[in-house]
Parts: sequence; C-alpha cells; structure tokens
Amino acid sequence: MTKQQMDQVMLGRQQAATSLQDDTDLGFGQEESKLPKELQALEHQNGNNMPVAGEKPISSMHDYSQEQALDIVNKMPDYMLGQYIDRFMSQGAGEALSDKRQFAQRAVEELYKENDNQPLVGEVKLSLTRIMPSLSMDTSTIDKNATLFAHMDTAGKVPASPFVFVKWVNNQTGQVLLFEKKDIVTNSNQNWVSFKPDDGWLQGSYDIRFYQFTSELQPIAQLTYQIYNVEDSNLSTNNGGAVTATARN
Repeated sequence: MTKQQMDQVMLGRQQAATSLQDDTDLGFGQEESKLPKELQALEHQNGNNMPVAGEKPISSMHDYSQEQALDIVNKMPDYMLGQYIDRFMSQGAGEALSDKRQFAQRAVEELYKENDNQPLVGEVKLSLTRIMPSLSMDTSTIDKNATLFAHMDTAGKVPASPFVFVKWVNNQTGQVLLFEKKDIVTNSNQNWVSFKPDDGWLQGSYDIRFYQFTSELQPIAQLTYQIYNVEDSNLSTNNGGAVTATARN
C-alpha cells in the first residue's frame, strides 16, 4: 500500500467502533467480502479521498509503531486481506503473490526499515528523462518541481516481471514519499519509475530502493542521493524591471 493508504488504515483503526460483523459493504457482492469500518477510508485510491475542509486531518504513520501496523495485518482474516490487496493492485498483479499475508508483513517491515546500504544485484541511476543515462545525474542542485526518473538495471540477474515495488524516502524527515507497486516493461532488464513530491523537493538525503514484486519483497537495487540546493522555476522575481526564472528541463 502507499503511504497515504497506510495512514488512512491507521485513521480508520482509531475510528472503528463496531465488530467485523457490522462491516460496511464496499460492493464486492457477498456477505463474506465486507470490509471493516477501519478500511472504509480506502474506498478511493491514491489520495482521492482526502478529508473535506474542516474535518480532522489524517494521522501520520509516524504516530504508530511497526508493531501496531503488523497487528492490523495479522488480525485481518485471509479473505479480507486478499481482497484488500487485490483492490489496490492492477489486474493480474495479485497473481504474482503466492502468499499475500507474507507480502503484507514484508511491506510493513520495509515501510518502517531504514536503508542499510546492503549490496544488491541491480543498479539505480537518476535522470530527468526516460532515457537511461550512462551515469546518474548530479542532484546537488535541482528544480523544486522537477520529475526525476529512477532507472533500474538488473543486468539480467532478476527474473522478468511486469511489476516492480519501489520505496522512495526522505532520510532527513523520515517521510516515505513513494511506497507502492509500479508497472514496468516485461522482459526488460532496464526500467524506470518517475516521481515528483507533491510539495516539491527539499534539501537533504534521499533513498530509492527497488524490490521484486513477490511475496518475499526481495530488494534488488538501491540508490542514495543528496540535494544541497533547490531552485524554483515557477517563482519569478522582478530585478530592475526584468523577470528572471530558472530554466526547466
């Protein structure tokens, strides 16, 4: 699940006031397929269910421990866990997971885990385009609103798959910026995932880690990069009557 989805699960867990038998039907069509109120906030994916103005804001995952997150997974019935995972995966993605509970447990573990810089089989390079660069770009100065492309090259050492799982984190704040499955090109050793934070890039250290999209969620490639200076190309200033702005790629 994405960071937003995890936060919303946590919020729903706080608000749950009834038993599983009082669950709200989310349209699966069978009594056995109803989800508890603690998952009602996940009716819409990728932030489409942001709270209405004036409502209590969604809590952060940092308000909860890894143990509490695992408790949600471990207490969820198999049928419910399976339907929940399938609901937020593209068609056919869930079939790649032989053990969905193990996948959910590994996802929680990795969500809270700090980068250990372990050597991995793949390589990650950054660029501002979809073209795989020979060297990773210099990120010391970057436009606040730039979209970065994280290219993964496994050199054929990882089984081909149409999916990959990625974690993108700000090491300074501890914020997990991206944590979800992404579709990639099948039978290609080189693939990319693009990303831009909603509020723009900040100075600091960042980590990107790619995983095989399997129940084991095995790390296959990672990169740590630094941003020392952030420029805003959308911010124009008057300087002696002239308008200046940083050029964008």
